[in-house]
Amino acid sequence: MTVAATLAAAVTAGCGSEPSATVPAGCLEGPSELRAALVRAPGEVRVGGRRPSECFPRASSPGDVENLGVVFVTAAERLADEATRHPRGPATLRLGFLIGAAHRGAGRAQGIYSELLRRLDTVADGVDTNGAAFRGGRAAGEAHG
Repeated sequence: MTVAATLAAAVTAGCGSEPSATVPAGCLEGPSELRAALVRAPGEVRVGGRRPSECFPRASSPGDVENLGVVFVTAAERLADEATRHPRGPATLRLGFLIGAAHRGAGRAQGIYSELLRRLDTVADGVDTNGAAFRGGRAAGEAHG
């Protein structure tokens, strides 16, 4: 094999192992779709065929980060409103799961989602984050969300 062929094979093989720098399209379908997927929490939650934590590529454009933030923060705001109105309802667990999954996914992404995470954490300020529902949801989201 020539040096050029060997180099071409190595470059081609490396391309498949590179992480995507684009937020998967299914993750940007909208906050209503994300909230609908969270009905399965604390079990297997999928949005656009992916776990919510898989919506956070290691490298992404500022526009993708902003669009993802709109989806996740809007969904979290609606869940927080519902959790405030009905503290014993399922929204508290779902909000915890969403925030846990976001921390799981963004934790591998070199800090580009730090503002999104801060906003998600702030949304939960009015919710009982020390209660079993929120804590259980967050733990499940961090584990497999």
